[in-house]
Amino acid sequence: MNAYRIAALIVAPLFMSGCFSSPKEKTEYEKQIDAVPMPVTEAERQEQCRTFKLAADRQQAEDFVQYALRSKMGSDSEYIETQALRNRLRAMKCPGYGRFS
Repeated sequence: MNAYRIAALIVAPLFMSGCFSSPKEKTEYEKQIDAVPMPVTEAERQEQCRTFKLAADRQQAEDFVQYALRSKMGSDSEYIETQALRNRLRAMKCPGYGRFS
């Protein structure tokens, strides 16, 4: 029983610190993506889905090349642009990017 209490005392602060972490500041690229108005009609949504999907595919290919080059040099990358595009695609409920698509 004491082991469970000790484990709970160790894990609880770690869990709570993860739940209450400060929000991350958005990058300039993420702000540009968010500035594009959300589509109103279904045709606009499909057009924006196509446009953002192409941009996400291009960015992912560029990230892959950068990853290959950086892995040889040993540096690290975050791929913020790709993640921002994917978040937008999920927000618009584009096919293949939603939770239940």
